Amino acid sequence: MTTIEKLYYGHIRPYERIVDPESRLAVLQDLLLSSDEDLTRLLPENCKGAYESFKAAYDEVTATLQVESFADGFSLGLQLGIESYGRETTCGRDGEK
Repeated sequence: MTTIEKLYYGHIRPYERIVDPESRLAVLQDLLLSSDEDLTRLLPENCKGAYESFKAAYDEVTATLQVESFADGFSLGLQLGIESYGRETTCGRDGEK
């Protein structure tokens, strides 16, 4: 199966990432979750709807930026591949082609 087929059939999921529990990202995710829980608990009921709307909009912006970043990176990778395709390079130890 080719890489494009794997991507099409869902065997490659560039949006999924396994996070090392000791990484900075994991620490930040834990902080975000606990802060969200604290804020939700402390907010008066009449403010919780606005906070949920804020979180939904923020999630949408984040998701849109992730898609755009993926597309930009994919495009850049293709451009690099196209530019390097067919170019002669020296691969041997003695400058052989």
